[in-house]
Amino acid sequence: MLRRVLGFTILSAVLLPSSAFAQFGGGGGGMRPGNPGSGPQPGTPGGGGPGGEQKEEGAAEAAPENPAENPALQPLPEWPQQREKALQFFQLNGYLRFRAYLFHNFNMGNYANPLEGTATGSGTAQRPPFYIPYSEIGSTGQKTPTVGSNPISSCAARDGANCRTDNLTSADMRLRLEPTINVTSQVRVKAQIDLFDNLVMGSTPDGYYTNGAASTGAISALANSQASPTAGSNSVFNSIRAKRAWAEVRTPFGELRFGRMPNHWGLGMLYNNGDCLDCDYGQTVDRVMFHTKLWQHFFAFMWDWVATGPTTQIVGPQTGQGVFYNADTIDDVSQWSIAAGRMDSAEQLKEKIDEGKVVFNYGTYLTYRQQDWSESTNPTMVTNNKATDLQASLSPRHARIFVPDVWLRLNWKKLHIEMEAAMFIGNIGNLSDVYKNPQYTRGSTQILSGAVALKADYKLLHDALKIYFDFGFASGDDSDSVDPVTGFDNGVLNNQYANRPPFGNAIHRFTFDPDYHVDLIMFRRILGAVSNATYFKPGVSYDIIDNFGARVDLIYGLANRPVGYPGNSYNLGLEIDAALTYKNEEEGFYASLVYGVLFGFDALSQPASIYGPANKHDSDIAQTFQGRLAVKF
Repeated sequence: MLRRVLGFTILSAVLLPSSAFAQFGGGGGGMRPGNPGSGPQPGTPGGGGPGGEQKEEGAAEAAPENPAENPALQPLPEWPQQREKALQFFQLNGYLRFRAYLFHNFNMGNYANPLEGTATGSGTAQRPPFYIPYSEIGSTGQKTPTVGSNPISSCAARDGANCRTDNLTSADMRLRLEPTINVTSQVRVKAQIDLFDNLVMGSTPDGYYTNGAASTGAISALANSQASPTAGSNSVFNSIRAKRAWAEVRTPFGELRFGRMPNHWGLGMLYNNGDCLDCDYGQTVDRVMFHTKLWQHFFAFMWDWVATGPTTQIVGPQTGQGVFYNADTIDDVSQWSIAAGRMDSAEQLKEKIDEGKVVFNYGTYLTYRQQDWSESTNPTMVTNNKATDLQASLSPRHARIFVPDVWLRLNWKKLHIEMEAAMFIGNIGNLSDVYKNPQYTRGSTQILSGAVALKADYKLLHDALKIYFDFGFASGDDSDSVDPVTGFDNGVLNNQYANRPPFGNAIHRFTFDPDYHVDLIMFRRILGAVSNATYFKPGVSYDIIDNFGARVDLIYGLANRPVGYPGNSYNLGLEIDAALTYKNEEEGFYASLVYGVLFGFDALSQPASIYGPANKHDSDIAQTFQGRLAVKF
């Protein structure tokens, strides 16, 4: 009897300190106070372990003194691998999605080369804000007796009529696998692997090559099958792309995570892990992270490897060997972050709301980044061990950047309000090595930019009717910071200019993460992301029947710095988006049909006063139809 009590006491002393971290939460990687229903919940109280609730001490005292008198009630002896059987060693989550698109007039009426401006007339032609059919590049849409300046494959040349092709149609798919290996109840390893990552349907027919390896072109009209995507052969990427792998270890003091993991915070305005069914990007960080919970608040400490520059895989005597390391620390970009706040779990939040309480959650994410030196170009393979070539490309950078991000959430009965605000504050001491025009080599570059995003909704009619209001603001650059070629100060062509060097001695441009979706056309496709803009988005949704509903949103965009847009005007456009959605969460099946129409205003036009009469055009109406299917598991 005494031996049993003593044994239970020792066992309790071992288990009790770790009771707050005994069970893993859902998801993994990153800090996610903005979405209590998914992802890891920093500081969320855990359960008592695989055995459920811990027994009271009295249970041991009440045990019979002679167990042999009642053998039917005795526990079975342990068998080999009993501990492993109590835990599901391997879990597999993910989704398979299919998306079909019709993009109508996303070029907004501009048929210049999407990769470079064309100088004509008294001005310079603005690059189209979106890719256009390549057969229409340079087309005027007017019937001509000869080919003239029009490409022979344009609509006008083919049909002998006044016409241009305005439509792009496409479809893609992705299979995402997110395996979890539960080593023990306290240790697990997670990963993210994409198969056919946004693979364009029909893009790899048999006999098709992208690298010119085939001496003669294949006749695609006779293709019978699709080949596996192979980088450098018939595709840019391979068919399998491993994106993340990290470990999570629970300790009596908190949770330790390390590896290449997703990064998410708040609404996802700045840090977004891209885990939604319609996301395309997703932020990934190389990180060591520790988080814990004290006084009903979570605290997290993070150390990131943002960039290390060349490794010994391409330079040094170790080239070609199996173990590589950072070739020099002088060009490293280092980053340290702290996150803290209070966030109720999904269960706690629902319980408080049902009780009619006002629930206020909050948090802050503080990041400091620095780099002393940098390579002027991307590292390339060093030939003949000429590491001095890399040395010669080193340039002083002296960058110091501080990024504060604040998140707030208010829930009361049927009302939900959530907000995130962030800033970039810092200085880059030298950018002369990346400037091509000497007029911009003006000493250090100051960084001061900011943004705010707000989401609010209210439920009516037994939660079937929901009213929405979203708001967003992202600062933009001054007039001397505008790209003189594109005329844009934010990302165009799907945000490809988001990290380009500034065209002045200051950076005021703030760009939302491209997976923070505001609409279907204006910000997501035409501009690539919210930047140098303010938007207002009222909306309403209604659940027609179980699992089937409709939603309509109205988005109005304004330019914060008008000179950052082709038309040098404040009015960006007005967009109307509508969606019909079916979802069966028990079966994991989702389907939707969406439509969007954008009425572009003066900011997206090309006035003759800026570009000359030859390049003048008003922004056309853009439309899209999209169908989406997904199976989530």
